[in-house]
Parts: sequence; structure tokens; C-alpha cells
Amino acid sequence: DSLKTMLKDIKPQKATSEDLVFPSPENKSIDLNNFRNRTWKKVLKGLDIEYRKLYQTRHTFITHALEVGKLDAKDVARLVGNSPEVIYQHYAGNKRELFVPEF
Repeated sequence: DSLKTMLKDIKPQKATSEDLVFPSPENKSIDLNNFRNRTWKKVLKGLDIEYRKLYQTRHTFITHALEVGKLDAKDVARLVGNSPEVIYQHYAGNKRELFVPEF
């Protein structure tokens, strides 16, 4: 709910579906190289987190979404633009211990 509230708070009153959610200070698309150098590296350093590519946060999001259990692989796939098969193959395949019943 807190993310939803934050996004509603920053949403302009006359926003359209074409508007950027997180524009640059010049109201344009964020330049990845500029963002990485001016913001991403500073945030990680300030949090004492070893550098990682921004793309790696995608893996973290997908894995966390599946582990929390509020979203299934189909929902996560829709959110990130993958097929459920890709989600199962790369993220959800072997997340739990194999249960072998006693005979």
C-alpha cells in the first residue's frame, strides 16, 4: 500500500497513460548511463552495498515476489514482460526443498 500511496502522491492531476512515471529533471526519459553514474552508484555506496548492475534488481524483484507468495509465476511474468515458462525455468524452478515421502 505504501508504494501505491507514494505513486498517487506524485502523479500529476492531468496525467495520461503516455506520461513518464519517473522522468528526468528535464521531464524526459532517464538516461541509463547518467543515472548509473550520478545516482545508482552513490545510493549503493551510501548503503554500503557492493556495486551491482541495475538489471540485477530485476532478478531480486522476481525472486522476492515469488518467495513472498502473493503473486504467482503468471502474475510476475506479466509484470516483467516474460512468459510464465521463463519465470519457472529461471526463477521458480528449484526454490523449495524436494520432499521425499517415507515408504
